[in-house]
Amino acid sequence: MTQRLKDLRERWQDPLLTLLTILLATLMFVLAPLRAEHVPGIQEVGFTLVAVVTGAVLIISGRRLAICALLIAIFLAAVAAVHRLYQPSMLDVYLDASAWLLVSLALILEVGRAVFGPGRVTYHRVMGAVLLYLAMGLAFTALFTLIGAASDTAFSGFVVKDSTSLADVMIYFSFGALTGIGSGDITALHPIARSLVLVEAMIGQLYPATLLARIVTLEIEDRPRF
Repeated sequence: MTQRLKDLRERWQDPLLTLLTILLATLMFVLAPLRAEHVPGIQEVGFTLVAVVTGAVLIISGRRLAICALLIAIFLAAVAAVHRLYQPSMLDVYLDASAWLLVSLALILEVGRAVFGPGRVTYHRVMGAVLLYLAMGLAFTALFTLIGAASDTAFSGFVVKDSTSLADVMIYFSFGALTGIGSGDITALHPIARSLVLVEAMIGQLYPATLLARIVTLEIEDRPRF
């Protein structure tokens, strides 16, 4: 059974990087806005995609730490969903944000190994680099949500609460910081939130240069020597 899983991982690791990139981008930039607009059935579609993302990461991952993080994330998200049905509260926000933080950290750990590890540079590995970028933005989204849930005055222009628009707004704010374009209508006021905005902005500036340098190095190393 272990050998079969290893063979499956080696065969599908690179294509799954592309699949995960598409799925994660769809979750954040398509389903989150549609959920904010109360489009029927979007939440069910989102749960399905999350299940597919989790399964794909489990196939890619060979580390117990990443697998444990994903299993804990699934548990937290399930508890939040059940609790929200019977007694919705800010606890659901904490649970969901913690779950997404664990998922994003697992993605960063496993995808980073695949993208920056030795080997030939392929289309799938380039897509994996995009996935890594998205996962970093998602991690900061979860962190900003946790800070906003703990303090009503963490942000100017938005108060974190359990609502259908929460994910969409936090993604908007996080990727505004990551890309350097800013969000304009939302400003970080909490000291920790401000520090995270600066860290995310620096990562957004340094990551493309680091990635380009690594891809060039891998391409040179993979060329045949005469």
